[in-house]
Amino acid sequence: MTGQRPPFFDRLEAWWAGHAAGGRPPHRDALSPIEIMPMLPHLVMLDLAGPAPLVLWAGTAVKETLGGNPGDRPLAGTPLGGPESEAALARMIAAARPVEAWLGDRPALLCPLAGDDGGIAAALAGLAPMAS
Repeated sequence: MTGQRPPFFDRLEAWWAGHAAGGRPPHRDALSPIEIMPMLPHLVMLDLAGPAPLVLWAGTAVKETLGGNPGDRPLAGTPLGGPESEAALARMIAAARPVEAWLGDRPALLCPLAGDDGGIAAALAGLAPMAS
């Protein structure tokens, strides 16, 4: 990514680091709506357990930007999908750490979340708020 890192990414990465035990990704159950409430409008939850990334839910600002709810659809079937998005998710899984990337035309911070077996089962993606 180029340019200055959005402060939103720092807040999201601080949440992730605060729940990462020993540098391992937090379990997806660590996600508490109360804790992430201020960030929630700009977040997207991705399920990575299936054959293709699936959007589970998206915050209100994401829905407004995309002109609708991308939830319950494959990531590739939304404006956030594409080869760059899949490559970024692969980098995040390999690193098991947050990765800055682009989802569609939006700067994003992809934060891995572990499943019950300890593997990466989901991603919490924070999309940089649109400049006003």
